[in-house]
Amino acid sequence: MKDLGGQAIIENGSIVIRIAIDALPQIVEGAWASGNLDTRLKVTDKEAFAKSLVAELNDEDELGTTLAHEMFDKAINNASEQGADGIEERKPPHA
Repeated sequence: MKDLGGQAIIENGSIVIRIAIDALPQIVEGAWASGNLDTRLKVTDKEAFAKSLVAELNDEDELGTTLAHEMFDKAINNASEQGADGIEERKPPHA
């Protein structure tokens, strides 16, 4: 079976998050089933919705922050709290 995505991987020196466009109907249904949507939605055009979704993920607020930035901020915080390798608390410089 083809992997439909939702996986973050390291590929050619980059962190890549891959979600198959074919998975969007299931993802939307899952978002509703888990209580993350107020209204039950149905994907009627996967390609069109994918373009809208990517635009929303990359849309900048007044400070230039995107939902993708917020996702990484949360992942960094969670990884740090779980004792991730390769990162440590920065000590303040001596005054």
